[in-house]
Amino acid sequence: MEIPISGIHMDLVSSRKATYLRICSDTPMRTLNSSPWGGGFGTHKVMLNRQVDKLYNEADPLREMDDFIQSEGLSPQETAGMLTAARVKDVGYSALTWGADEAADISEYDRKLSQRLGEELLHVCSWVTVGLGNKARAGAELPAASLYPGTINTIVVINGSLTDAAMVNAVITATEAKAAALQALGVHVDGQTATGTTTDAVLIATTCRGQTYSYAGTATTLGYLIGRTVYKAIMASGQLYEKTPY
Repeated sequence: MEIPISGIHMDLVSSRKATYLRICSDTPMRTLNSSPWGGGFGTHKVMLNRQVDKLYNEADPLREMDDFIQSEGLSPQETAGMLTAARVKDVGYSALTWGADEAADISEYDRKLSQRLGEELLHVCSWVTVGLGNKARAGAELPAASLYPGTINTIVVINGSLTDAAMVNAVITATEAKAAALQALGVHVDGQTATGTTTDAVLIATTCRGQTYSYAGTATTLGYLIGRTVYKAIMASGQLYEKTPY
């Protein structure tokens, strides 16, 4: 897995307590996270997507997650986390670079161009884990029994600086891409296209290097890269889920 953003590293960790996806940055990133662990706007160097059992039901999940992060030798203050019952080993990954004239999948050309131009290139990387046991359609009626952590968890890392409004805009674009991917995968609820699951989470992280972006909608270069990478990552992970659902 080639990550074009300098200083960003990804590992799939299997420890005594859990299996999880760990994305680390050499320098602090500005984040916007919809999960409670490092939720809202913050500054973090580590992002976790932790696999848990479908029956996970801690009385104090914030305390339990804090204890888990410390048990893994990480700093809770520097870590933003997510939970999922999906198999994190089936993570989907996509990276795009906006180079000279057009967006292209990461290639040897892009890598060399990135080294030469450095911060002039816009890089976007997305990691998504897909679990569809509790698929849902926003706005439709939903039984309470569906509220367990199956989850589509999305992590987007952007090599750039975003305003607060652009960070929120990035969440919207990533969510629209998720709904489009589920439509393409043919995921339905009561005959209608699912828009997600009941417990989805999104985490946007920026390196705070290079250009500052004020918009991240689908009409922008940044929004295009977010939409494409999230879509492709969900398609990859979703197809793995469909082969061996659980």
